[in-house]
Amino acid sequence: MRTETSRLGQVVRFCVAGAAGVIAYYAALYGLTEYLGVWYVISAVIGFVLNTGLNFTLQKFWTFQNKETQMVGRQLTLYAAMTVSFLIGNTLLLYLMVEYLHLWYIGAQVILTIVISVLSFIISGRIFKNEATAVN
Repeated sequence: MRTETSRLGQVVRFCVAGAAGVIAYYAALYGLTEYLGVWYVISAVIGFVLNTGLNFTLQKFWTFQNKETQMVGRQLTLYAAMTVSFLIGNTLLLYLMVEYLHLWYIGAQVILTIVISVLSFIISGRIFKNEATAVN
Protein backbone atom coordinates (compact mmCIF):
# COMPACT_ATOMS: atom_id res chain seq x y z
CA MET A 1 0.00 0.00 0.00
CA ARG A 2 2.82 2.43 0.86
CA THR A 3 4.44 1.84 -2.54
CA GLU A 4 1.14 2.58 -4.32
CA THR A 5 0.64 5.75 -2.27
CA SER A 6 4.24 6.77 -2.89
CA ARG A 7 3.87 6.17 -6.64
CA LEU A 8 0.61 8.12 -6.72
CA GLY A 9 2.35 10.98 -4.90
CA GLN A 10 5.11 10.93 -7.52
CA VAL A 11 2.58 11.04 -10.34
CA VAL A 12 0.77 13.99 -8.73
CA ARG A 13 4.05 15.87 -8.09
CA PHE A 14 5.23 15.06 -11.63
CA CYS A 15 2.02 16.52 -13.05
CA VAL A 16 2.14 19.65 -10.89
CA ALA A 17 5.83 20.27 -11.62
CA GLY A 18 5.29 19.43 -15.26
CA ALA A 19 2.41 21.91 -15.43
CA ALA A 20 4.80 24.73 -14.50
CA GLY A 21 7.08 23.75 -17.38
CA VAL A 22 4.15 23.31 -19.76
CA ILE A 23 2.80 26.76 -18.89
CA ALA A 24 6.23 28.25 -19.62
CA TYR A 25 6.36 26.26 -22.86
CA TYR A 26 2.93 27.29 -24.13
CA ALA A 27 3.44 30.91 -23.08
CA ALA A 28 6.62 31.01 -25.17
CA LEU A 29 5.07 29.09 -28.08
CA TYR A 30 1.93 31.21 -28.27
CA GLY A 31 3.44 34.54 -27.22
CA LEU A 32 6.41 34.40 -29.56
CA THR A 33 4.34 33.11 -32.50
CA GLU A 34 1.24 35.27 -32.15
CA TYR A 35 2.67 38.51 -30.75
CA LEU A 36 6.22 38.64 -32.07
CA GLY A 37 5.70 36.82 -35.38
CA VAL A 38 8.34 34.16 -34.67
CA TRP A 39 7.96 30.98 -36.77
CA TYR A 40 6.13 28.42 -34.61
CA VAL A 41 8.97 25.88 -34.90
CA ILE A 42 11.48 28.36 -33.43
CA SER A 43 8.94 29.31 -30.74
CA ALA A 44 8.57 25.61 -29.89
CA VAL A 45 12.34 25.19 -29.49
CA ILE A 46 12.60 28.21 -27.18
CA GLY A 47 9.65 26.99 -25.12
CA PHE A 48 11.13 23.53 -24.92
CA VAL A 49 14.41 24.89 -23.52
CA LEU A 50 12.53 26.88 -20.86
CA ASN A 51 10.46 23.83 -19.96
CA THR A 52 13.55 21.62 -19.66
CA GLY A 53 15.46 23.89 -17.30
CA LEU A 54 12.52 24.31 -14.97
CA ASN A 55 11.60 20.63 -15.05
CA PHE A 56 15.08 19.25 -14.32
CA THR A 57 15.18 21.06 -11.01
CA LEU A 58 11.60 20.35 -9.99
CA GLN A 59 11.61 16.70 -11.05
CA LYS A 60 14.93 15.86 -9.40
CA PHE A 61 14.42 17.55 -6.06
CA TRP A 62 10.64 17.54 -5.63
CA THR A 63 8.96 14.85 -7.72
CA PHE A 64 11.49 12.08 -7.24
CA GLN A 65 12.84 13.60 -4.01
CA ASN A 66 16.44 12.96 -5.01
CA LYS A 67 18.55 15.23 -2.86
CA GLU A 68 21.86 13.64 -3.85
CA THR A 69 24.25 16.14 -5.39
CA GLN A 70 27.22 13.90 -6.19
CA MET A 71 25.37 12.43 -9.20
CA VAL A 72 23.88 15.70 -10.47
CA GLY A 73 26.35 15.97 -13.37
CA ARG A 74 25.50 12.48 -14.62
CA GLN A 75 21.79 13.07 -14.07
CA LEU A 76 21.92 16.38 -15.91
CA THR A 77 23.71 14.71 -18.83
CA LEU A 78 21.11 11.91 -19.01
CA TYR A 79 18.23 14.36 -18.58
CA ALA A 80 19.66 16.62 -21.28
CA ALA A 81 20.01 13.64 -23.64
CA MET A 82 16.40 12.71 -22.93
CA THR A 83 15.14 16.24 -23.53
CA VAL A 84 17.21 16.72 -26.68
CA SER A 85 15.70 13.50 -28.02
CA PHE A 86 12.26 14.80 -27.10
CA LEU A 87 13.07 18.18 -28.65
CA ILE A 88 14.05 16.60 -31.95
CA GLY A 89 11.05 14.28 -31.96
CA ASN A 90 8.65 17.00 -30.82
CA THR A 91 9.86 19.50 -33.41
CA LEU A 92 9.78 17.01 -36.27
CA LEU A 93 6.37 15.62 -35.34
CA LEU A 94 4.96 19.10 -34.72
CA TYR A 95 6.10 20.19 -38.17
CA LEU A 96 4.67 17.06 -39.84
CA MET A 97 1.36 17.29 -37.99
CA VAL A 98 0.90 20.96 -38.91
CA GLU A 99 2.20 20.92 -42.48
CA TYR A 100 0.92 17.51 -43.66
CA LEU A 101 -2.00 16.64 -41.37
CA HIS A 102 -3.08 20.31 -41.34
CA LEU A 103 -3.60 20.35 -37.58
CA TRP A 104 -3.60 23.62 -35.68
CA TYR A 105 -0.15 23.98 -34.11
CA ILE A 106 -1.57 24.22 -30.57
CA GLY A 107 -3.74 21.11 -31.03
CA ALA A 108 -0.82 19.16 -32.45
CA GLN A 109 1.35 20.25 -29.54
CA VAL A 110 -1.26 19.12 -27.00
CA ILE A 111 -1.16 15.60 -28.47
CA LEU A 112 2.64 15.60 -28.42
CA THR A 113 2.72 16.93 -24.86
CA ILE A 114 0.67 13.99 -23.60
CA VAL A 115 2.91 11.42 -25.30
CA ILE A 116 6.12 13.13 -24.18
CA SER A 117 4.84 13.47 -20.60
CA VAL A 118 4.24 9.73 -20.22
CA LEU A 119 7.65 8.89 -21.66
CA SER A 120 9.31 11.56 -19.53
CA PHE A 121 7.82 10.20 -16.29
CA ILE A 122 9.11 6.71 -17.01
CA ILE A 123 12.60 7.82 -18.05
CA SER A 124 12.96 10.51 -15.37
CA GLY A 125 12.07 7.99 -12.69
CA ARG A 126 15.07 5.95 -13.78
CA ILE A 127 17.40 8.95 -14.05
CA PHE A 128 16.51 10.27 -10.60
CA LYS A 129 16.19 6.92 -8.86
CA ASN A 130 17.52 7.47 -5.38
CA GLU A 131 19.95 4.62 -4.60
CA ALA A 132 19.30 4.94 -0.86
CA THR A 133 15.55 4.45 -1.36
CA ALA A 134 16.03 1.70 -3.92
CA VAL A 135 17.74 -0.49 -1.29
CA ASN A 136 14.91 -0.07 1.26
